[in-house]
This record gives sequence, structure tokens and C-alpha cells, in this order.
Amino acid sequence: MNESISWILLFYILISMGCGEPTQEHKIEKLIQKLGVKDPSVRHISVSELGSIGSTDVVPALIQALQDQDAKVRDSATEALEKIGKDAVPALIQALQDQDAKVRDSAAETLEKIGKDAVPALIQALRDQDAKVRDSATETLEKIGKDAVPALIQALRDQDAKVRDSATETLEKIGKDAVPALIQALQDQDAKVRVSVALVLGEIGLVDAVPALIQALQDQDAKVRVSVALALGKIGSADAVSTLIQALRDPDAKVRRRVALALGEIGSVDAVP
Repeated sequence: MNESISWILLFYILISMGCGEPTQEHKIEKLIQKLGVKDPSVRHISVSELGSIGSTDVVPALIQALQDQDAKVRDSATEALEKIGKDAVPALIQALQDQDAKVRDSAAETLEKIGKDAVPALIQALRDQDAKVRDSATETLEKIGKDAVPALIQALRDQDAKVRDSATETLEKIGKDAVPALIQALQDQDAKVRVSVALVLGEIGLVDAVPALIQALQDQDAKVRVSVALALGKIGSADAVSTLIQALRDPDAKVRRRVALALGEIGSVDAVP
């Protein structure tokens, strides 16, 4: 009899021990409640613990923590969202339109740190109706830099003019790190992309692009040749002079006019009859 009572007691002890272990959902709920307390050190610890959970369930609370008055709390939220990574990106993109500048800045900073995994969503954000979102996305893509270049080149063919313009602007700001991929894109099947790429290379102004641009003066599309001549004029390399002089015989009048202007910008006496 005593033995059976002992087993029953043990059974209930084990049950009570199991019941005492909080579920993850309950733990998240408790930590979120602590984000409302006055003591910033408590909020800081709560945010850190939410970050250590690493679940997408904590992302909304971490986004909310980006507007905390305490810088340490905001920094912890940024770090936590960065660790969550790709799964946090949609909420961070949404946070780019927050009324609170601290939230927008922290969201952009976190997306930059997430890097390559954030690029597709940032490209999509370039077509957002909110100018703040577009500007933040552009700036963040620029800071991500080289890893964003292939997607930005693809965006040059987008149907939305806002996306194309933002992609062009961002590639120009990324500068020399974008040049190798842009040179390759001079072979793109889409003539509109080749036009944009040539113009971006001209704005960047790196002489490394000159040999590829000289070759692109043979492009079958006259609009591409016009853009290439414009780019060569802006870069101003004397290496392009002989090819530009030959291009004065181009069958397209707009190309010839642009080539003549390019030679004038380079300042070549060889072009003078």
C-alpha cells in the first residue's frame, strides 16, 4: 500500500515538474510584457532574450523595440533582427515606412547588415508608393554594394520607371565595385539594359570600362551606340579617339552627332578635318 502511494506521489511530482516548464509561446509573451517597463536595463535584457529565441514570432516585438528611447535597447533589437536574418526582412521592409525616424534608420541599418539576403526585397521596395521607402531602399542597396549589383542590373529591365531610375542611381553610387558586372552586362540581350549600362559606366567614369565601351560602339542598336559614345566622352580617355573617329562614318546621324560631341569632350585634335 505504501509502495503504491509512493508511486502516485512520484507521478504527481513529475507532472507538476512538467507543468512548471513554460512553453516558448509563454516565455515570448512574458518577455514582450517586460518591454513596457520603465527600467531600460530590463527592456534591454528582454530584447536580448527575445533575440536568443530567434523565432519569427519575436520579430514584431523586436521591430517595436526599434523605437525605444534607449539606444542600448534599439541596438540590441537591431542585433537580434540581424541574427534572425532573411526571415526578418519582410517586417524590416515594412518598418521603412514607419513614422518614427529612429525605426526607419534602424530598419535600414539592419537590412544593410543582413546584406545579400535582403536584396530581393529591397529591389521590390523600389516600386513602393512611399518615397521614404524608396529612398531608404536605394540607400541601403548602395551600402550593401557589390552583393546588390547583379539584382540592380536585372532591375534595369523592370517595367516600372521608378525601379529603373532607382537602380541606375544606385549603381552609379556603388561606383567602381559595380564596373566588372556592368561591363559583362554590355552583352545583355536587352538593348534597353545595354543603353542604361553604358550610361551608368559613363557616370562612374572609370577608365577600366573603356575597352568594353569601344567594342560596344559596334553594337547593332543605334541607341546603344549613342549611349556608348556619350559614356566615352564623359570618361574622356584618349584610348577611345581612333575608334570614335571611325564611328564618325556611322550610318545613323544621331550616333555621328554624339560621336563628334564625344571627340570634342576628349579634346582630340585628330578629329579636326
